[in-house]
Amino acid sequence: MSDYPQDAFTLWANCNKDKKTDGAYWASAEVPVEELRKMFAWVKNVEKVDNQKGEECVKMRVSLRPRTSKAGNDYLLMAISDEKPRQADNGTDIF
Repeated sequence: MSDYPQDAFTLWANCNKDKKTDGAYWASAEVPVEELRKMFAWVKNVEKVDNQKGEECVKMRVSLRPRTSKAGNDYLLMAISDEKPRQADNGTDIF
């Protein structure tokens, strides 16, 4: 299995289905200040890119995973972290 670099920061949120709009989700998160400090330090040193509007940006990785709460409600677990270079495919990864 590949060794991946540790995340520079990670922000977590639960994305819940909107009861009024089909296919829509909403999220509210409690973000630890320490993770925001890590993100701010990372932003100062990471390579910047321009988006389609010409705004200075940084690239992040966002992952959404389906989950079911203890109450039986479906939701998406969202994780946001620094983007990492793709690992070379050596044929040993199982996913």
